Amino acid sequence: MYRTVSQLDMVITQLATSFPQLCTRTQLPEPSLQGRPVFALRLRAGPGAGRRAVLFVGGTHARELMNPDALVELALDLVGSYQNGTAVEYGGRTWTALDVRLILESLDVWIVPCANPDGRHRVMTVDNMWRGNLRDNQGTTCDGVDLNRNADFVWGVTEGQTSCNPCSEVFVGSGAFSEPETRNIKHLLDTQPVHSFADVHSFSELVLYPWGHAHSQTDNPAQRFTGLPTGTCAPLGTPGYREYITPQDQLRFTTVAQRVVEAIAAVRGRAYTPQTGRALYATTGTQSDYAYSRHIARPGLRKTYGFTIETGPRVGTVEDSFHPRDPTLIKRDAKAGVLALAQQSVCAFDLIGVRLLGRQTEVDTLRRVRDEQLATTEAGREWITLIERVELPVATLLLADERLAGRAAALIERAGKLVADEQLTVPDEDVDLGLTLLDELAERAGGKDEQVRVDLKAVGVALDRARRVTAGEVVRELVNRGPVPK
Repeated sequence: MYRTVSQLDMVITQLATSFPQLCTRTQLPEPSLQGRPVFALRLRAGPGAGRRAVLFVGGTHARELMNPDALVELALDLVGSYQNGTAVEYGGRTWTALDVRLILESLDVWIVPCANPDGRHRVMTVDNMWRGNLRDNQGTTCDGVDLNRNADFVWGVTEGQTSCNPCSEVFVGSGAFSEPETRNIKHLLDTQPVHSFADVHSFSELVLYPWGHAHSQTDNPAQRFTGLPTGTCAPLGTPGYREYITPQDQLRFTTVAQRVVEAIAAVRGRAYTPQTGRALYATTGTQSDYAYSRHIARPGLRKTYGFTIETGPRVGTVEDSFHPRDPTLIKRDAKAGVLALAQQSVCAFDLIGVRLLGRQTEVDTLRRVRDEQLATTEAGREWITLIERVELPVATLLLADERLAGRAAALIERAGKLVADEQLTVPDEDVDLGLTLLDELAERAGGKDEQVRVDLKAVGVALDRARRVTAGEVVRELVNRGPVPK
């Protein structure tokens, strides 16, 4: 019914051996407490260094058996699709062969099927409700640390479902990242350019995003976790505390979570709920919050959008909810959710920069304008949302049509150079070339999605207004005036 630890490894070993051009199996730096190796699988196709990564982790909680199986089966599905040029179908949700090609040729997809092999082995041989790892908690008769309370994010603050009691199922451990299993996940976040992270758990049919320790707010940047005490083994103790998140990141989380939920619903109609972790219950030290918090605690680090997906409903018994007798349909839901998150991580600009220009200079310039200027106003954030809506269908077109991609790359290169010098004036030639490209994209992509057509026309309106205007004035106009449909 469920794969053992060795069977999970056998699947990724066979993939890496049979398809070395697509799959790489990596042993993570630290074995488990009982000496079991922990493996990751990377899937990528095509050329291009410096691409975004996504990281999907299963089996953090030992008794949640179906998610490691779902992740290795997802890897099998993606490889089969890419090799054979076939679609991936989960019930009523389909990813075309071109969709899969776009994911694998623009992202590094990292999968850690079983982060906690000792715990999984114990569940399958001794105690089917075991949750943590197999840490011997000295001075007690109790074993185990909750690996999803052990990350260095407000660690040791016993808010909600978090405890410093070594006999508790939600024991935080002796220190942040005290456990080798969690240090392995940190290692991947430290060494790979992870854009999106998902820790796949069971059960409740939820898609969770930050924050988990407190409710969120977008008005007071002074309320940040970096000023909270840690290791107190006490609740926060600050009445009414709400953790700050930028409006743009809050919009990103809610938008992407909704798209993940929609993909899952298309499989067979299951209604997953998108919400913050705190809306479920309070936690600290979780992997998804840690993944997102890193760039705030250390501004030099890249931003990673961290999610937790809780697969499957509660059914008759708790045991059956964690490991149902037949998890087939739930695994399809899980695979659809994870694949949708990967797809939402694709960036058309990165695809152009890495694949076509062979560099990211101009793309990075445009990204700075997005993050440092557009993201600061409501109008600017409307432009960001629009671009994120259209970039996936546009990227798919560019991947399929080299001629179209070359024209887009030339314009991106020109736009990056213009924005780098605010005094440069946008020439009529660039505007005309851009409008011609937008019209073709709107005709081809908009034929399948009316919203894409409307969005691309709105970009065209803004571009037409940019004639013979300085680049600095164009950016200021976008910051202060949102999209106007044509």
